[in-house]
Amino acid sequence: MKNKTIFVGLALLILLLSDLPVTAQYHNEEALQKTAREIYGLIMCPLCAGQTIAQSNNETSAQMRDLVLKKLRQGESKEEILQYFESRYGERIMAKPNKEGFNLILWVLPFVLVVLAAISIYFLIRRWSSRVRATPAAHFDEDQLSEYKERLEKELKQFDEL
Repeated sequence: MKNKTIFVGLALLILLLSDLPVTAQYHNEEALQKTAREIYGLIMCPLCAGQTIAQSNNETSAQMRDLVLKKLRQGESKEEILQYFESRYGERIMAKPNKEGFNLILWVLPFVLVVLAAISIYFLIRRWSSRVRATPAAHFDEDQLSEYKERLEKELKQFDEL
């Protein structure tokens, strides 16, 4: 009886472990596909304006996607694949250019311009508000006021006659 139990246990263990490589291969392929999709989003289509190879449906993008999968299956890393495409097509193929050298200036420049514009606007508003001074209203005496009223009434009557 003991031998029978051991035999059944070993048979079940063999059945369970025989499926393990298939499961591991499935998980490996799933991880590979996820990495491939990340890379697709980082490489621009050389023919389509403003589309990555993940977004483009043309034949060139499909070939590039196949090449990425092939290189991943060969064991190349994400960085190696991106370097391959950059060396073959130039830096323009990258969806996110590296942040070194002249590209660093292009990454930082918009923020610097926004800060400079905000500072400039602040000082302009301060300057304009300091120029505007409230001047006291002219003080008229009663004789001048009555003279202006008479003149206004005279001009209004002339206007009505026209």
